[in-house]
Amino acid sequence: MLASLTALGWTFMLASILGVTALTFWCFKRVLFPPHDEPDLPGGLGP
Repeated sequence: MLASLTALGWTFMLASILGVTALTFWCFKRVLFPPHDEPDLPGGLGP
């Protein structure tokens, strides 16, 4: 089945797999190592 793919099919499949894998790693990196430049909340926001 896979051997019947054309060169364009292989290119599209590999680009799709690489794109999804890169996006997955980027999302994990953003969740596990959040940026430290976010400002702290100002005081006095409670009741």
